[in-house]
Amino acid sequence: MGFQVDISRFIDYVQLVVTGPAEMKSFVELIQSIEQESLSWADHKVLVDLRKVEGRLDPTEQVFLGELVAQQLPHLEKVASVVPQDQITRNSEAAAQTMGMQLRVFASHADAVGWLKERQVDAVADQIGRVR
Repeated sequence: MGFQVDISRFIDYVQLVVTGPAEMKSFVELIQSIEQESLSWADHKVLVDLRKVEGRLDPTEQVFLGELVAQQLPHLEKVASVVPQDQITRNSEAAAQTMGMQLRVFASHADAVGWLKERQVDAVADQIGRVR
């Protein structure tokens, strides 16, 4: 795999800190690796910290990766991706969500952790409150 990945387990989620150049092949291999590894995890929430990845993917590649995450990782409850603020496009997020995956992109690590720890009931209540 082209990325170096450091894995840490926390009470509510597994965190992967990814380092290396932004190459499509490396992202695909990362998703395949997460698919295999996560099948044996008790945790079903994952934080992928991409702030140490150098470079960026084009919008089409971002959409492809969002779709791939949804296809390869449906057994995960939530996937949070942390990227630099200037790289947030929501392309992968929108693609994954369209396919039913709870994937969100954040600039803040703390916000990502908060979302992963959020209970589903709280999320529904927030949505109802916003609709009113």
